[in-house]
Amino acid sequence: MIDVPFHPPADKVVAIDLPPPLSVNATRRVNWAAKPKMDAWKARADAMVYAVGGVRKIGKLNGKFEVRICLDDKLCRIDADNTAKLLIDYCRNLGLVVNDSKKFMRRLVIEWGDAPTGCRLTFREWGA
Repeated sequence: MIDVPFHPPADKVVAIDLPPPLSVNATRRVNWAAKPKMDAWKARADAMVYAVGGVRKIGKLNGKFEVRICLDDKLCRIDADNTAKLLIDYCRNLGLVVNDSKKFMRRLVIEWGDAPTGCRLTFREWGA
């Protein structure tokens, strides 16, 4: 049997589906033209989180973690490397993870695959 690094025990996983993320190019500089897009993305993401029962239903990780970002190539039109900051900061603001500093976020994987809403994040407790 091959040891696959992203098959954690079920009680150590937090997963969340989000809309296709915006590019960091539009979100990390003073860009007033992109602000309405950012606000719309956040409102859509919040609606998706609350539709499944909110943060209490999704779960939280209080320590070190790794995250897998899966993007659907039919729904996302940006470069994969432009996605992480927006998504992880959003989850940090929700309280799904404590912090995204190197003390807590120990691994980040970004890949193309099946994400029905455009983006699926899977957080796994580090060392589990």
